[in-house]
Amino acid sequence: MTEQEEKRKRTESGMSAGVTAALIALILAVTAGVLALLYFTALRPLLQKREPAGQTQGETITEQPEMPAEPSEPAPAEADETPVQDERHPAQELQPVEPEEEAPAEPDEAPEEKTYAHAAETDDTQVLDLQLYSERAILIDVDTNTVIAEKNPDDRIFPASMTKVMTALVACEQIENWDDTFTMTQAIIDPLYLADASLAGFVDGEKVPLLDLVYGAILPSGAEATEALSIYVAGSEEAYAELMNEKAAALGLTDTHFVDASGLHDEQHYTTLRDMAIILQAAMDNEICREILSTTYYTCQPTEQHPDGLKIFNKFLSRVEYQDLKGGEIQGAKTGYTAQAMNCCASFGVSPKGRNLICVTSKAWTGDFCIDDHVALYSQYADAAAN
Repeated sequence: MTEQEEKRKRTESGMSAGVTAALIALILAVTAGVLALLYFTALRPLLQKREPAGQTQGETITEQPEMPAEPSEPAPAEADETPVQDERHPAQELQPVEPEEEAPAEPDEAPEEKTYAHAAETDDTQVLDLQLYSERAILIDVDTNTVIAEKNPDDRIFPASMTKVMTALVACEQIENWDDTFTMTQAIIDPLYLADASLAGFVDGEKVPLLDLVYGAILPSGAEATEALSIYVAGSEEAYAELMNEKAAALGLTDTHFVDASGLHDEQHYTTLRDMAIILQAAMDNEICREILSTTYYTCQPTEQHPDGLKIFNKFLSRVEYQDLKGGEIQGAKTGYTAQAMNCCASFGVSPKGRNLICVTSKAWTGDFCIDDHVALYSQYADAAAN
């Protein structure tokens, strides 16, 4: 085949393919036109009736509930609907229904201070003299607040360590947290040791529970315990003495003044037997004080310095428990001694016939004489008028 014939055949073949492609394109165009015509004339109106407004093609068509014009704002409740919850301020929730009944007491309303009258003499009061070793004495019937027997009861005296009854009373009224402790220091102990004051035995660095300080002040008459209480409660012994004087005034004492909490001698530190009896009465009416004044033997809580606890005791009570009181009993006591006051003691108990007694004596030459006088007053003179 010649070259011209081959060119002719290729030309014819290309034309045939072009015609075929053109026919196919024409057929497709006609088909698309027909479909478009059908859509616009028949199908589109039907589809528009089924699509909700705003729905775009390609999304799943679901039936949605009609929403309010402003969906971010909650619809107002109908007038007859009951609210689900009463939304009050939390502070209002705490208000009592009847505030008049629940209102706390006014800050300036403090419980009334119990008042005490000085014991008075009666026709049966016995006036003693040489019957006792002590220069002064008073024996009181607590229930009638009358004087059973006396010897110079209104003389001003130096109370020595009988002072610690008032010290303990003020501490028991002032202390709020009995679980607290006080750390003893050598600065407290050394001056008292040099002043020959009696000590309970607490040592430098020892963390002493406050209750043990009160026991230490009363049973062995520890001056370091009284100063520790003073510092804890009032900041200093001077400030604490002011609290003691305020308490004395509240009790109605007329001839009593304190300078320190331990009873070391000072000319301005004084009282009378009749005033001292009221101090003891007030201490008896305080549950903690009465318990401590009535304790003969006591072991303090263990500390690092005293792992087994410091053992202390009331020397006066340990000795009178072996005395013959003819059925009477000395239930609690606090002694005192200085060179100026000599031996003194304030005690409470019962007579052989069951009379509740307070007894205060001062200025006996020896401790034995002081004990003998209390034994005689309880066992011999307490019920003499009733015999």
